[in-house]
Amino acid sequence: MYLEFETRASYNYLQKVISVLQEPICILGGWAVFLHVNKNFQKAQGRPYLGSRDIDLGFHFDKQSTLEQMKNSSLAKSMELLQNKLNFKPLSFRLLKDLHTETEEEIQEGQKVPTHFTFPLYIDLLVDFIPTNFKNVFHFQPADEPLLRFVFEKDNYREELKQFNKKLWLPKPELLIATKINALKFRDKEHKKLKDICDIFALLWYSKEKSLELKEKLDYFVPLTKVKKTVSIINQSDYQKASQQLNHSPEEIKRVIELLI
Repeated sequence: MYLEFETRASYNYLQKVISVLQEPICILGGWAVFLHVNKNFQKAQGRPYLGSRDIDLGFHFDKQSTLEQMKNSSLAKSMELLQNKLNFKPLSFRLLKDLHTETEEEIQEGQKVPTHFTFPLYIDLLVDFIPTNFKNVFHFQPADEPLLRFVFEKDNYREELKQFNKKLWLPKPELLIATKINALKFRDKEHKKLKDICDIFALLWYSKEKSLELKEKLDYFVPLTKVKKTVSIINQSDYQKASQQLNHSPEEIKRVIELLI
């Protein structure tokens, strides 16, 4: 699905990103799934679970956050650290660094490199709430993930672990499944849709909790009607492609995901 270089570079920078940020650091998306399932996946298959191209970070705001609170927020401090220490460039709600696909080194500003030798590494910055006047402080419209609030407000909706000598917060598997269900129908790129399908299956099959337990917990975050509608858009071709990534049969992947409905 992704080139080995892309996921390797992303993982290497995930470590660097974690090393410069203040803890606790909330990891979302593909790397959060990886950190949940990789141990069991590797034990079963003798290889690591699928990596991610992008790095997703989560941040908390109160709806009534003041301008001063936003200027001193974890998001503001993190953006400053990532730009000043790791040389990421702001691009809307993301931070960007271009890497050379052959040398795996950062492409310097003004350096001319053909597009096919360029890998854009993104850090996506997601917030649970968008306070009034957010744009006045940060000068961009953020991507929001309302389910993130559970991670920050209640410790039973997050898993805390020590990774790369820092405290990380991961959304619990049922929360990650919920975010994938919500995102799946909006995917306009095939590889994004396929990765969501793989991640949903992996969380159901390789997490510490049993699939039916996760299904029961998912009901709290996403209505069953919405889950059914989302699962219905996964076709046989999707299951076949996911099978090639996961080394499970298309029928098994379909059966496990349909446990959700």
